[in-house]
Amino acid sequence: MLLGGLVCGWLRSVRPGLFGRVPGPTLWVFESIGLTGFVAVVGLNAGPDFVQGLKETGLSLVAAGAITITASLLIGVMLGKWLFKMHPGVLLGVCAGGCTATPALAAVQEAARSSVPSIGYGVA
Repeated sequence: MLLGGLVCGWLRSVRPGLFGRVPGPTLWVFESIGLTGFVAVVGLNAGPDFVQGLKETGLSLVAAGAITITASLLIGVMLGKWLFKMHPGVLLGVCAGGCTATPALAAVQEAARSSVPSIGYGVA
């Protein structure tokens, strides 16, 4: 399946007018539904274990997770801005990639009106 996708993508890049003429809004719908479906399946599979863990450890599990992710993102943004002097768009893309958060990448790209953040997403 991966090989078929690669071949079709290559054919579309070589002959965009002849092969794979799909309107932009249609591609957006498919990408959104695909991502939403993936998140739904992961949530359905992880839900019972999460509830059981929440019953055993209480809200400390949720608090520890929130503190961990918030601290790591803040440190990453500060280091990227002041130490590495990264472009803000690329830096936010790196943060989205570090969390493997495609919706966050889409939000950053929409706010920036640019695809520059995707450069950082791939790096992470």
